Amino acid sequence: AAISQKLLEKNPKASILMLEAGTKVEMRDFSQYQNYVITGDRPYDNKQDESYPQHDKPGENTTNNHDLQLRGSRLLMYGGSTVHWGGWSFRLKPEDFNLKSNTKQGIDWPIEYRDLEPYYTEAEHYIGVAGNGEVNEGIPRNSPYPYAAYPYTLEDQPLRKAFDELDIGHNSMPIARHGVSDSESPHAPCQTTGTCKYCPFGARYVAANYLDDMIRFNDYPNFIIRKGAFVQEILVDPKDKSKIIGASFKDQATQEVHTVEANKVIVAAGAIESAKLLLRSISQNWENGIGNDTKLVGKNLITHPYFIYQAEIDANPELLQPEMNFPTMVSRHFDSPEEQAKGKFILISPPGVPDPINKEHKATSIAQLMQIGKTREEIDKQISGNAFVQVHGIIEVFSEEENGVENYNKINHLGLIETSVKYTKPDTFDKRIKEVEDEIEKIFDKMGAKNMTNVMISWRADHAACLTRMANDKTEGVVDKNLKVFDTKNLYVCSNASFSSLGAVNPTLTLSALALRLGDHLNNSES
Repeated sequence: AAISQKLLEKNPKASILMLEAGTKVEMRDFSQYQNYVITGDRPYDNKQDESYPQHDKPGENTTNNHDLQLRGSRLLMYGGSTVHWGGWSFRLKPEDFNLKSNTKQGIDWPIEYRDLEPYYTEAEHYIGVAGNGEVNEGIPRNSPYPYAAYPYTLEDQPLRKAFDELDIGHNSMPIARHGVSDSESPHAPCQTTGTCKYCPFGARYVAANYLDDMIRFNDYPNFIIRKGAFVQEILVDPKDKSKIIGASFKDQATQEVHTVEANKVIVAAGAIESAKLLLRSISQNWENGIGNDTKLVGKNLITHPYFIYQAEIDANPELLQPEMNFPTMVSRHFDSPEEQAKGKFILISPPGVPDPINKEHKATSIAQLMQIGKTREEIDKQISGNAFVQVHGIIEVFSEEENGVENYNKINHLGLIETSVKYTKPDTFDKRIKEVEDEIEKIFDKMGAKNMTNVMISWRADHAACLTRMANDKTEGVVDKNLKVFDTKNLYVCSNASFSSLGAVNPTLTLSALALRLGDHLNNSES
């Protein structure tokens, strides 16, 4: 959406054909919203991968082990994973662009933070980020966020107090939910309904909404989005391996295969599918797939392990309960140059706690207590008693070339080619997560919480990256600093796949900044 917007702002009559493999689920639709509120069923749940096959239970995709899961990590539909993402919108820090120089791990980016800073600002305005730019977190800023930060909630207070006592820096969560400001915006502000996974107002950034609005409110006569168009391969001029001439795609409704010509091709199919498309685009000039002469396409797969730790407090006298459906406080204290060599991490105050503990020593909620017929007095008594508190977080891991993806010769329930995943968690991870646990235990101790347990460490592919990584030359990566595939003239990859490394934060804002930067590059190259 961002690239198209850039190109069309300069030339409203530009010819752009967007081939979207998935189908559409209506956003900002009140009937869909009502059904979600009543049933809890998200209208797009069938657009995700099935679980891996297990024993006699059928599934989708294949893996060397189950360290990295695909199910739940992405949506294969119009608008992609922005339909279900949380909206967390972090900038990478300057040191993240120099990973190898600083740590001898992975590679450096071929660009610096200063190259991307103006596009971070533009991206924050484009997707509508609310945040607090006043706190110095080691992230240079040349302008404030477009929307004021959402205030800390009452249930943030115990964790915030612990952070302060331990001298752990913290700040408001930068989040892509439109707020209220003096500037004009076609997007409604967040109403804090607590139904973020299907926002009825379109306050949280969803690419599908932006694409719909581009078509509905603008005169772009040659901007076409074709849904249910699964691109099978990218086509190359047989006389010139550097020249991309178009693509072939299958119409999912008719199963007919079509060919389209193009002067430029931008692959923006998410990290995994972008790499898979290059791999299956085999020709006499590209025997291993486009851009894969050095065998780096589909390699160096990484993601973010997401962890949850929990402890118990004896009493909750202030009756603290969840207020929002998104977090409002985050600490990037350990997302620092000092921690980079071991793997940086962030800590998040989750929006769903404290949770009262029931007689079975399990978490409950006001809604559950009401459903089983508890009175107001009984509910107040239980809420004021012992409860679970939590700290969530994301940790950085580094690329290893043997981790990657390939096309798997089966078709999934959405008509797309399945994925073969090879991923093994780093040997150093267990030691690093123990160090993280030690820091979290200190925090719980300051909160007066005891009996810390690890609830979850998820290796889902939500933030899969680096499969066509950006580099200075093709011996280290697949695309150059302008996201152009090495040894091609007119093929670009704009997805998390093109990240050189991942840092310790969600990638969406950085990807948006790279997309806007690519739009400027393409516009300038036409001048």
